Order: sequence, then structure tokens, then C-alpha cells
Amino acid sequence: MPSGRTHDAITLLLAVPTFAVAWGVSASVVIAITATGAMLFGGLMFGPDLDIHSRQYTRWGVFRFLWLPYRALFRHRSRWSHGIVFGTLIRVVYFATMLLIIACASVYLRALFIADGGPPDWREVTRAWEIIEANITVYGVDKKTVWALLSGLWWGAASHTLTDVIWSILRKSSEIF
Repeated sequence: MPSGRTHDAITLLLAVPTFAVAWGVSASVVIAITATGAMLFGGLMFGPDLDIHSRQYTRWGVFRFLWLPYRALFRHRSRWSHGIVFGTLIRVVYFATMLLIIACASVYLRALFIADGGPPDWREVTRAWEIIEANITVYGVDKKTVWALLSGLWWGAASHTLTDVIWSILRKSSEIF
């Protein structure tokens, strides 16, 4: 398989064409920047090799612990981690779940240690989520932006998987001849 350095180089080389295609499709520079940024993040930080000790995994620094359950759940190069369709979707759902767990723990700990010292009731939890939702609404995260983010994440990870597949095909064909 290609090295981490090769995958990084391919991801960086795809940034300009990704921007051009996203801009051409959306006619929006903001959407093109969003898709390209998500593609770079998807290729450099959020790709299929988070299931092993890889460059992508080590780039998470102190937040690497977030990916330990993922590494335990998925076998390297399985259809669930490297799958062109489900790989990115699974990582998005996994990461969103981890963020949700951290958010819930934060709300609970805040109420436990800062508020009145007791565990939060449902009103406090509901209020915290209402604040999060209000901020999302205020900052205008619309459907086009969400699609640009998801498409960019998918393309960044897909470029990794496609590179692995092409590399394997070329290696096998060179063994035949």
C-alpha cells in the first residue's frame, strides 16, 4: 500500500481540482472552500487509517483517545473502515457520537460541580441543547453547507481508498508480467 506520505501528497494535489469542481457545481466560493477544507480534513485527519496507528491517527495528538474504540471495533482495511460508501459515513456517525458523549458529560459535570452540586435535571440538559441549536441557526449552517462538508469528507477519504485499490491493481499486474 502507498505510504502515509504518498496519501498526504495525493490529498494535497486534489485540493485545487476539488475547489474547481465544487465552485463549478455550486457557483459559490464559500461552498467550494467548505468542500475543499472538508476534503483536506477528510484526507489528512479523518481517513480510513484511523483504525491503526497511522499518520492520521497520530495527528489527533491529545485527542487520539477518541479513536481508540474505533480501532478496537474495526479491522484494518475492512469494508467498514475502508469502504468507499460506508467508511466515511461510519466515521462521521462514530465521531458525532463521541462528541455527543463528551457534550453530555460536560453538561453533567458542569451541573454537578458548578451549579447547585446535584446532577442536572432534564430542563438543564434541554436548555444546553437549545443553546447549541440556537448557535447553529445563528451561524447559518444550511443544507448546502452540510452537503459540502459531507461530500468533502467523503472525497478526502475516498481518495485514500481509491489510491489503495489502484496501488494493489498495479502491484498485482506487475507481478503477472
